[in-house]
Order: sequence, then C-alpha cells, then structure tokens
Amino acid sequence: MKDLTIVRYPHRGSAKAVKSALNLYFHSRARAARVLALSIVIWLIPPVGSASEALEQKFDGVVVPRQWVQVVPQVSGVVSRILFVPGQRVSKGDVLFEMDADDFAIDVRIAQSELDEARARLSLAQDAAARQARLLRQNATAQQLARQTEIEVEIARAKVANKDGTLAKAQLALSRTRVVAPLSGTIGRPHVAPGAFVEAIKDMVLAEIAQLDPMEVSFHVPYAERQRALDRAWTSDADEVFDKSTLSLELPSDRIYELSGKPEPHGEEIDQSTDVMTVWSVFPNPHNVLVPGLKVHVISHLADQTP
Repeated sequence: MKDLTIVRYPHRGSAKAVKSALNLYFHSRARAARVLALSIVIWLIPPVGSASEALEQKFDGVVVPRQWVQVVPQVSGVVSRILFVPGQRVSKGDVLFEMDADDFAIDVRIAQSELDEARARLSLAQDAAARQARLLRQNATAQQLARQTEIEVEIARAKVANKDGTLAKAQLALSRTRVVAPLSGTIGRPHVAPGAFVEAIKDMVLAEIAQLDPMEVSFHVPYAERQRALDRAWTSDADEVFDKSTLSLELPSDRIYELSGKPEPHGEEIDQSTDVMTVWSVFPNPHNVLVPGLKVHVISHLADQTP
C-alpha cells in the first residue's frame, strides 16, 4: 500500500499499534466509499416536486367592463320621460326613455289610411279586369281593352305594396320613441333631461350601459414570463397553458377576491417595443365587487405538470 505509512515504535507494542492503524485506515476508506455512493444516489434523484411543482406568477391588471354600449336615439324628438336611475341594473329590451310620440302616431294613421285607399283601388281594378276577361271570352270586348285592365291591376297592386311599406316605416318610427336597452348591464347617469330635444345623429348619446357580470380584467405579462409558463407546462401552445391555469385577484385592500377566473384564449396583444403582452381574462362579478378602472394584481396558478 503506497499511500500507507507504517510507523515503527521502539517498544513491544509496535505490532499492536500497526494493527490498530491498519484497522482505522480500512474503516475510514470503507466509510468514505459509502458516503461517496450515497452522495451519487442523492445527486441522481431529483428533488421532490422540482419538476412538477405548481407555478405561481403575479401581474399588474385593471378591471374593465366585458361589454359597453352607448344608448342613442334612432328618431329625433322631445324626451318626455326617463325610466331609470343611475347605477340601476337593466335587462335587454327594458324601456329607458320615452319620447313625445304624437307626431309619429299621426304619421301612422295617415299611412294606414293611404294603404286602405290603395287596397280599395286595387279591388276596383281587379273587378274591372275580371269583367273584361268574361267579355273577351264572349268576344264582346276588344283584347286590347282587356289587357289594359290587367295592367291597371298590376299598377294598383304595386301602389298597395308601396303604401304598406310606408305604414311599416311609420310604425317603426313610432316604436322607436320608446328607447330600450340594447343589452343587459348597469346603466350610468342620463345625458339628457325630460323636455330636451334630441336628434338621431352620430354624436348624440342618451346614456351608457356596461355589462359588469362577468367582468374582464386585462393584465400585462412580460414575454419571458409567458415562455416560463410554457416551459413549465411542457408545451408550446399558449391555449393549452390557459386551459391548465386558474387566475385569482388580489384587491387593493390586499384581500383575495373570492371568485376565480380564466384567461381568454386568442386574446393576447404584444407591445413590440417592450415585449410585454396584454392578456384578457374573465371573472364572475355577481355582487359588483369589481368596478371599472379598479387596479388589481392578477395571480396565475399553473397546476403541477409532469413531462
């Protein structure tokens, strides 16, 4: 043994000392070998959970209405009644404003009378054509006269169709004097007062309605964090990561919002100057805890993944 130095002692206990030294040497070598083997085994076994632990990320976000619409007049007239209060929840089709309908009702009556007259003239033309047709079969009238009465029937029928359209248009205008909610949501304050004259023009807004349940939250994700989530999910498909992720909100009070949300697939937008993505998500909001413009932290939870 080249690495073993034997020490000779000048007394009778020398052999015993050498034997003890040998035992200590081989015991130390065996112990070192066991430690080395155990270390290799520990190194080869991955730490528990390191490849499959959940990934949690936190991003800045802001609450926005899922849908938002402006209520506009479709006919010009005077507002006679407002049938809601600001902050009220309304359903699609609820009447919000009433406009003075007298002029429109008169237009309907005129159109109806003109239609009745056109139908009467059509009836007379049909009777005349039928009489000429009988006389023509008896060779008691000229064919040209019979043909003329047939043409007069077609003209009278066209006039009926025209007056029918005029009546429908007048009825539609009358119905639009009752301004209804185009969607369900929470309505803001009215932009006009009773007695105001409004016009059916592009920039005339009577009120605004926001759909607040569910609510959307937009949040900003650095591209590197997006890639981190893809790597942890062992995929290159962002939609697959969305399917495996759940979202929670940290409110400004540091309280965690009680309802979870999901990211919306295909909703990402990237700012090429910063490599930061805007992602959209949807959260239930049955009690109006989330309000438009509220700044929150979005916490993304990616479930345990195993390759």
